[in-house]
Amino acid sequence: MSTTAAHNLDSASAPTASPPPTLDLVKRLAVPSVGAGLIGGALLIAVMTLVMGAAGMGYATPVSLGMPAFVYTVAPPASMLPSLMSAMGVSLPASMMGQIGPMLNGGHYLTPAMAKQMMPMLTAMHIPAQKIQMMAAVMTGHADNATVANLMAGLPASARNQVMAAMPVSGSHVVVGLILHFAFSAFLGVAFFAVIAAAARMGVPGLRHPVGMMAAGVIGGAIVYELNRWVFLPPANPMMRLVPQIAFFLSHLLFGLIVGSAAAVALGRVMGRREPAQA
Repeated sequence: MSTTAAHNLDSASAPTASPPPTLDLVKRLAVPSVGAGLIGGALLIAVMTLVMGAAGMGYATPVSLGMPAFVYTVAPPASMLPSLMSAMGVSLPASMMGQIGPMLNGGHYLTPAMAKQMMPMLTAMHIPAQKIQMMAAVMTGHADNATVANLMAGLPASARNQVMAAMPVSGSHVVVGLILHFAFSAFLGVAFFAVIAAAARMGVPGLRHPVGMMAAGVIGGAIVYELNRWVFLPPANPMMRLVPQIAFFLSHLLFGLIVGSAAAVALGRVMGRREPAQA
């Protein structure tokens, strides 16, 4: 056998390049996926903080009211109720305000008996019965997040923004809000990487190219927004309906772009970036 023939045989029998084993791929992508999710989450919350602050809703609102509502009931304190009623166009007689004003200003909610005493006055103002019931729940300190969100959603935008900006900022709410936000962001980073990597390994057209991975990330961000907006958040955290939805949508696209770009870089190192050869 000639030297040339032997060389050709050795070349033919050499193993061809193949994607890394699944376990090795998971190990190599774990840190980049979490890191990408955290960076994307930081940019998302930064966008929402700037947008909501500029709109007069309070710069701390995303992490003091929005995310903590998964855990806490976020309701106006008793001292805010007079201004909240004023924002809703409710003007009680001076005699009634003389009775409840000192109690509210002292940080005490109304007793059920006092709230019941106000019902005829509110009915005489032609306020819908359902709204009166929600107001009674807030004034007695028994409102849940859905009740608060529904009441605030019925306010004019300027009044709603003022109420949200005036809500007290709680350190525990901020800490819990940040923990929840970044934990969810890290989870989404891992989920996005897993889907993109699986699609690339299966040879899905376009998913072996950086631009395709970036596009997949953006599409994933849009899907996450739609699921949150219409499926998960309404029952789990109705307060999130009060955030500016256009900015919320665009910030999800930005999150997807960041994670998709990071996936393109990380997967390009371990799997190669070219499309599979055509037969």
